[in-house]
Amino acid sequence: MNTHFDWLAPVYDRLIRRFSSLETMLELADLPVAGRLLDVGGGTGRVAEALRPYVEQVVVADASSGMLRQAVSKDGLQAVCAGAEALPFPDESFDRVVIVDALHHVADQAATAGEMWRVLRSGGRIVIQEPDVRTALVKMIALFEKVTLMRSRFLSLEQMAALFPQANAEVTTREEAFNAWVVVYKVPV
Repeated sequence: MNTHFDWLAPVYDRLIRRFSSLETMLELADLPVAGRLLDVGGGTGRVAEALRPYVEQVVVADASSGMLRQAVSKDGLQAVCAGAEALPFPDESFDRVVIVDALHHVADQAATAGEMWRVLRSGGRIVIQEPDVRTALVKMIALFEKVTLMRSRFLSLEQMAALFPQANAEVTTREEAFNAWVVVYKVPV
């Protein structure tokens, strides 16, 4: 996976349109918030850059060093090279955790969900935005990623929601155009 993204890194922001779901993200993540936000699989920092004005600190975590070289060139972003399945942060260290168009690229989606939950503070939110696998366009994208050996695994909205079985996880979902959204609120115990 990293080799694809390392190769794409220098041109990624020109190929992929700007983050067009900002208003939905602000609503679902309940931003602005005085606190820290982690962008898991955040690549070049495209989403983190858009969210930067709404939080005190933004950290981009990605396994691709090539993508992170692009992220650190953007003002106000911190970058950490790490796989989503083993985030190098203490428990409960972020107020918001987002993963946009990246969950289908990780090898172990359950481990990734567990790590996002672990680093999320009580009262915080995880927001997942993924392509909606029920649409024809996303099915074509999935086929392309399979042919190019990206090893992507797209989950349904229900499968993503099921990644958070914790008793204090309050999970809601939303479908919007070609996007599937999962919001996980970590209810204080």
